Amino acid sequence: MSTIKEGPGIEIRATLLANKALAAQLRVLHVFVPLEGWLVGYSTGQSALSATSGRFEILSSTDLASLFQGDWIPDPLNDGFFYRHVMEHEKACLALDTATGSSAAYLVRTDLQAPGAESPGCVIGLAYDWPFSIARRTNEVRSCLTALALTLALHAELGLAERLMLELQRDAFLDPLTGTLNRAGWINRLAHIDAMTGNDGSDAAIFMLDLDYLKTVNDTRGHSAGDDLIRLTAQTISAVLRTNDAVGRLGGDEFGVVAQYATPAGAAALMKRLKESFQQVGINISMGMALRSEAGSLTKTMHMADERMYEEKCTKTIPQRVTLMSQPTRVTGYAVG
Repeated sequence: MSTIKEGPGIEIRATLLANKALAAQLRVLHVFVPLEGWLVGYSTGQSALSATSGRFEILSSTDLASLFQGDWIPDPLNDGFFYRHVMEHEKACLALDTATGSSAAYLVRTDLQAPGAESPGCVIGLAYDWPFSIARRTNEVRSCLTALALTLALHAELGLAERLMLELQRDAFLDPLTGTLNRAGWINRLAHIDAMTGNDGSDAAIFMLDLDYLKTVNDTRGHSAGDDLIRLTAQTISAVLRTNDAVGRLGGDEFGVVAQYATPAGAAALMKRLKESFQQVGINISMGMALRSEAGSLTKTMHMADERMYEEKCTKTIPQRVTLMSQPTRVTGYAVG
């Protein structure tokens, strides 16, 4: 079931801005240490966040990721720097000209450290003559590396903030007992479908469902049994829905189903599948269905389906006792009598 549709968020926009900031910072670094190219990114080499200059600009994201690997040797002249030879397949990717001495090309690497923050990033440079000392430019180079580290750290924090925000949003839209939409999530879903339905001639259907004897189950079997019945109801509904359909728990024993791109025949077929599924697990439930084309909006459709569900419910009598049904191949169901 689809519940919440999410568009480009904080992390995507932050990545675009961070890439531009990193590229500008690499240009400053190149002024102080003019190598054949510079690359900055996360140490795993698998993030969408990276910036390049010089020869690294011609590489694909896969080739760039491979450059972070290899056996790195500590640089005896520059504390915190490492280097390794450029491998033969890397020379081909970088289009190095062996006639200019590229047979002795090196990759230079230093890990980035952000003050007060963790940054898994690093900077890689391409040089023909390494190791050499950067002692004359140590302060300037360290400042550039700190700026790069802070940019990576800020990007990582923004990504974490968005993931936490989305988790909170999902929690706010989900019913903790059943994992289906709660009323807020249901209203959000209806508004989303309402905005998409109708202009292209498509229709939608809403089903309102209400457990017939939840109070009797709670009174005779306990609230734990009532919770089991509610969970089983949600599972039974979910099992027969399509990808674009959604189910919400709208109250203690009330559920709603919205079927997007429904036809009268398709809605009738779904009604039949729901009834058959409830019969198989021994759940007594009242249902009402209405099409958006009947009411004009999904809010009005919901009210129409609710009225039809209530009409069916009024035809039933309240039982005096509840007995458990044993379902060997399914979750235990409930019957009344």
